[in-house]
Amino acid sequence: MAPPPLHVLTEAEKNDLLLAQHEMIERMAARISELEALVGKPHRTSKNSHIPPSKDDFGKGGLEAAAGVANPREASVPRAKASTACWPRRRTR
Repeated sequence: MAPPPLHVLTEAEKNDLLLAQHEMIERMAARISELEALVGKPHRTSKNSHIPPSKDDFGKGGLEAAAGVANPREASVPRAKASTACWPRRRTR
């Protein structure tokens, strides 16, 4: 919106324009403060807060599952059982 030519406006119109601009500036400053407060806050997931994994935005596992990062518990390889042949036998007398 182009500003009106100020030399054509009366004093009352100029005052109304200044008051409207002041109100708009106040609203914008308040909104900027709200948005700046939100920028510093991390996104809440089950990894950084007390909410359960079922409440994560990306489903089970949160952001890591959506990014394709494997869960080490799911990817672990079962260990082979140790055989008794490895251990020294007791000597019987």
